[in-house]
Amino acid sequence: MTSPANLAEQIPQRLVFFLGKGGVGRTTLATSFAQSCALRGEKTLIVQWALQDSVSLLFSRPTAGHDSEPIANNLWTMNFSPDEAIREYFIDHLKLKLIYNLVIENKHVQRLVHAAPGVQELFFLGRLFWLVCLSEEIRGTRFDRVVVDAQATGHGVSLFTIAPTIAQFGMTGPLASECDRVAKMIADPQLVGVALVTLPEELPVEETLEFLPRLTRDLGREPNAMFINRSIAPFIEKNPLSMDQRHVMVIWQSLLKSPEAMRALSVLHRDLCKRQHFEEFLRKELSNRRHNIPITSVPDIGLSDPEAGAPAVLRGVTDWLVDGNDSVLELPQQPVSAKWHSNDSEISEDQR
Repeated sequence: MTSPANLAEQIPQRLVFFLGKGGVGRTTLATSFAQSCALRGEKTLIVQWALQDSVSLLFSRPTAGHDSEPIANNLWTMNFSPDEAIREYFIDHLKLKLIYNLVIENKHVQRLVHAAPGVQELFFLGRLFWLVCLSEEIRGTRFDRVVVDAQATGHGVSLFTIAPTIAQFGMTGPLASECDRVAKMIADPQLVGVALVTLPEELPVEETLEFLPRLTRDLGREPNAMFINRSIAPFIEKNPLSMDQRHVMVIWQSLLKSPEAMRALSVLHRDLCKRQHFEEFLRKELSNRRHNIPITSVPDIGLSDPEAGAPAVLRGVTDWLVDGNDSVLELPQQPVSAKWHSNDSEISEDQR
């Protein structure tokens, strides 16, 4: 099992994309990774492209928009808006405010922009390029890390092909230049890293194995890391007998007098064994297919704290990524460390 402590070495790039199908915990892992970078003193920005900002809520902060907002010490977030990005491109970059007002804001043109495939993705990548390569020179703002909580798997991987595809058409002008520089950014393995998030369940494992060759082809290299979320492997690593149902049932038989409780325990144990089976299957298949991707098993925080809400799960996952600390595998006996409290004192004056 890959040690979480080595994540900074596995994913050293400044721009990091987190990919995964909906529901696998992609946002949680992207936010936890970003928070671990912030705790190392790196100024880190989480970039979302969602109907609603979900990251700020985890820190009890107001909802963020298209511009970056501080949510914790060394940590910011933003929620990309295609409309705002297009306005910035024409007014701030091309200095074509009149054309923007007369043409681009026309409702028929707006429909075309939103319907045309690849246009919004290209502006999204252009925004990332600006954040990573231009913002320091233009606005004096520099983020050491930009972590992208990408859209669901199929849509997310298209980000790596849209700019190179358009660049191959041989067009000229500002849009062609934009495509060219974005394509070069994506192709730079020193600048751009990718992490995959999945679950130890049948459908996510199948989709990961099916999706990985396409991602590797489109990206031109393998992802830097894979996270198996809600894993039970960290829990059983020191106690493999816990996977033996007969052993478990004998231990609990004297404590659970009710047959219904014993049946419920048996069902739960079988479900956990299935998770472990699919994780082992995924690791074996990746090895058989000669994929050399570091894999980190992220413990299911809900097993040690069934009442944990989203902020508590985030804290537990971040603790695991930062320290690989076994304490997150135990039922909490005391309040969470003050370093995770989300209040105004965490945000320094120069972040405001």
